Amino acid sequence: MKILLVTNFFPPTHKAGTEKRTFGYASELLRLGHEVQVVCAGIWDEGNQYWNGFSDEIFLDIPVRRIYLNWRLAPNPNEYLYRSPLIAEKFQIWLNDWQPDVVHITSCYTLTASVIKAINDFGIPIVLTLTDYWFICPKHTLLRSNNNLCDGRTTSQECLDCMLTKNRTYRQINRIVNINQVSATLEWVSSKPALSNLRGFRGMALDMNDRKEYLRKMINIPEFVVAPSLHLSETVKNSGISRQIYLIHSGHDLTWLEPLNESRTNGTVRFGYIGQMTPIKGLHILLSAFKEELFVNQATVSIYGNYEDGSAYIDQIMSSSKGREKMITFKGEFSHDQLGSVLSEIDILIVPSIWQENNPRVIQEAFASKTPVIGSNVGGIAEFVEHEINGLLFNRNDEDDLCHQMYRIIDEPDLIQKLRAGIKPVKEIKTEVEELLEIYKNLITA
Repeated sequence: MKILLVTNFFPPTHKAGTEKRTFGYASELLRLGHEVQVVCAGIWDEGNQYWNGFSDEIFLDIPVRRIYLNWRLAPNPNEYLYRSPLIAEKFQIWLNDWQPDVVHITSCYTLTASVIKAINDFGIPIVLTLTDYWFICPKHTLLRSNNNLCDGRTTSQECLDCMLTKNRTYRQINRIVNINQVSATLEWVSSKPALSNLRGFRGMALDMNDRKEYLRKMINIPEFVVAPSLHLSETVKNSGISRQIYLIHSGHDLTWLEPLNESRTNGTVRFGYIGQMTPIKGLHILLSAFKEELFVNQATVSIYGNYEDGSAYIDQIMSSSKGREKMITFKGEFSHDQLGSVLSEIDILIVPSIWQENNPRVIQEAFASKTPVIGSNVGGIAEFVEHEINGLLFNRNDEDDLCHQMYRIIDEPDLIQKLRAGIKPVKEIKTEVEELLEIYKNLITA
């Protein structure tokens, strides 16, 4: 079978959840003897023009075509964030060359939903896996500008307001003009590329009416749409998208798994954080909750991830941990085959996200090593972390509640063992790919 995988980015340049998922699919399909081609963005926001060509390479036996774009220099940048006629045109040519039996899309974030139309026009069956909220939220996080959660049931005006709240010009207009007038004017501006693409509005003043209508049409085209969590599926459907979305839980590559080291270093509880260091991941909540007066000589926190990008958020994180170097250690990044070793040095994994994650892969990876999880009571985190069963939940964005749940691990000596006993076996990638292959075969036959 010839399978084309379409995604946002791909390793080794990007290693977030969607990239790991797509890499897992490609590797397992190759192992089973199928032909695989991956196409993704190489660069999305750099270059001297919108289209800067593409490159072909082999990454760990996987053929990868990387497209080099700069959306800011598109003919209509705001529209090209969700619909790119040029990408559709290129895909028509490539599909004719590759002649895949089926196309599996794991993200439209960088290449836009125009890939769906191009593939459909070519008559090839499509499987779409939803990995975030991009089809209903231009930020793809359903996190409002004030950090409150959004349910996706929004008007175009609400989406525009959310995107532009921090825009200086927009704030100044809001001070002197009636809000209804501002909203009406803004909707008009967003439909005029000459205005909406001015500096300050580019990438934010999207034509939300057009975006919503177009993406509702596009998400209804694929023959099979999949979500890895019930929360994601229900949120998308409740937003007004009336199509069937099937639930298929994620599978994981567990070749890294090593026996869990049961011992504790110096008798202390070893908390850990693994992931990106961005505000929505909530690392600042964890560091605020880890109060020195409570945990000194009783616990440590090991933080794994890239902390050298020089962002303001990283500076904030490093500043908040200053003076606590004996208790808080920044370990940096690690390769996938080191995951077992990393998790063997953690007693409890903390997942403090403030956005509605749909299915953080790190949770299942922790469970595979019998490591319980303390996570935010939000989105897919609460779907997989069962309070008092395989982990503990705390109120989203509540450092005091997280502190309380962390201290319970110290105060209740038998709690770790109880939570470990409640962890169920983790689904492997080969099982999920077997399920997908059955779907592929049925679509091709039909």
